[in-house]
Amino acid sequence: MCRLAAYLGPETSLHHIVFDTNHSLEKQAWQPKELREAKLNVDGFGFGWFNENGQLARYRQTLPIWGDANLRDFCHSLQRPLWLCYIRSATPGLGTSLTNTQPFSYQSWQFLHNGYINNFSLDIRSRIRHFLPHSLESLIDGNTDSEYLFVLILHFFQQSNDMPGAIREAFKQLKKWLEKERALLNIILSDGDQIIASSYAINGESPSLYYGKDIEGFPKESQLLVSEKLNDDEHWQAIPAGSLIRLRAGLAVEIKTL
Repeated sequence: MCRLAAYLGPETSLHHIVFDTNHSLEKQAWQPKELREAKLNVDGFGFGWFNENGQLARYRQTLPIWGDANLRDFCHSLQRPLWLCYIRSATPGLGTSLTNTQPFSYQSWQFLHNGYINNFSLDIRSRIRHFLPHSLESLIDGNTDSEYLFVLILHFFQQSNDMPGAIREAFKQLKKWLEKERALLNIILSDGDQIIASSYAINGESPSLYYGKDIEGFPKESQLLVSEKLNDDEHWQAIPAGSLIRLRAGLAVEIKTL
């Protein structure tokens, strides 16, 4: 289980999301409020964004988020209109390394996952590998259920060019394979223009996920998706389990049933 935060709106500094609020992402690493199946998020962290030319960029570390002495200066130096942020609590057996640290990326897409897939190492990993074409299987560098899930979604996206539809198909396929096993599937994807996310579980309870617009301390017209509320603003909205969410600049949030 991990903690996620995504931002879309007028340019803001990464520092504001990671450090400045009273329940910032950095604080959630050592004092989370809604982490059900772990106590800390100390197995690495990562940030994703898109530069002025629309090219994706990432910064990832295997240290706890407070262990990077350069991080505060780095976060102060970057202002972007879209951020994907992640702190990791590693699933036992899925080691700590850069190849296992999110965001994962491919072409124009970046990906975050909060949750896990039961029976992954014994069964689901090999099922996904055999299901994927070689061109996509070869993209997998690490051994996490999260990276395999991302590539499975990419497989369906390549067939349809419809990311919400690809997410639905990937979850449907997982459900067939899992039968009575459990998967927690809160994910966030972005291509630089939009943020698409899910609050979803198979045979279990979805992790917490909140949406906020014009949240206190953030720019007007900004939108956020977070695992835990970043502050005490009363306008945070809990996302219902089983939902697909889409954020686009200047448009109302879309929340649909998966």
